[in-house]
Amino acid sequence: MKNNFINKIDKIIIEEALNNDFTLIDTELESLGYSIGEINEASQKMFKRESFKLKAMINIKKDENLLEKALNLLENAIQENIEKPINYLKGIIQSNQFQVQYRNLDKLTKEEIIDIIKDQNLLELIEKLEDED
Repeated sequence: MKNNFINKIDKIIIEEALNNDFTLIDTELESLGYSIGEINEASQKMFKRESFKLKAMINIKKDENLLEKALNLLENAIQENIEKPINYLKGIIQSNQFQVQYRNLDKLTKEEIIDIIKDQNLLELIEKLEDED
């Protein structure tokens, strides 16, 4: 009997929450000594924190996708010996500390290409590479 009563109360609370009528819940929490303002403030902080983490994860994934796209474009340019992208990559190498290390572009590994391009503006790099194809 007691469990049945508790289940009915739980069902009512859930239905009220789903209908966005939190006055019943707020009233009950206040009667138990909780501050609705503090609860709202804590939930807003938690929402902002989780939202920030989610945005960071999305941005990391976007950056990874852009890096992969730039890598594929450069690998294809090297394999097909397309002059403009190769010259662009050589320019990046010459402007960085990689001059001596990467003399033979056709022998670059994926990791080495990533090391070369990861400090570049990937959107600008992709646009230049796509325009030159």
